[in-house]
Amino acid sequence: MKIVENTPDRLHLRVMPLGAAALLGGITLLLFLWAGAMVNAGQVLGGLIIAGMGAIFFLGCFGVFVKVLTVTLDRSRNEAEVIEAGIFGKKRKTFPLAEIHGATLQSMVIKRKPGDLAKKGRRGYENTPEPRVWRVAFARTNNTPLPLTEVYGNENTAQAIGGAINAWFGKPG
Repeated sequence: MKIVENTPDRLHLRVMPLGAAALLGGITLLLFLWAGAMVNAGQVLGGLIIAGMGAIFFLGCFGVFVKVLTVTLDRSRNEAEVIEAGIFGKKRKTFPLAEIHGATLQSMVIKRKPGDLAKKGRRGYENTPEPRVWRVAFARTNNTPLPLTEVYGNENTAQAIGGAINAWFGKPG
């Protein structure tokens, strides 16, 4: 997360999922290297098929998982703006800033099947907590949270965004 602007009248945050982009880019690169090796070995059709799979993987996964999130809170315009931009376009949402008084974190538990960890040979699996995913939501005056994104993600990123928004509103943590 990067704080682009932080003044008493305006907060502008930008979140770029560099980890997901690097992982998906690396997998795509491996597919293209494999395709190139097949073409060099004389298997042109196989190389083209693998390159096509790499292109579909790249476009599909980047379109879904790699989106730049921009959050702008502007007191002069009385507006909170959230923009999610990806390779297939932008999604822009605006909300009245008067309704918002901070940020809160929402989490979702990823449920495991009963005995899932025991089947994998893990000892002490009863004490292993269920994994969680997180997202940030605007805290509103009517106590109905307003999520910034539809998807859940990393706890550290959600805490950083929520902390920056709450600090701008003058709230602790």
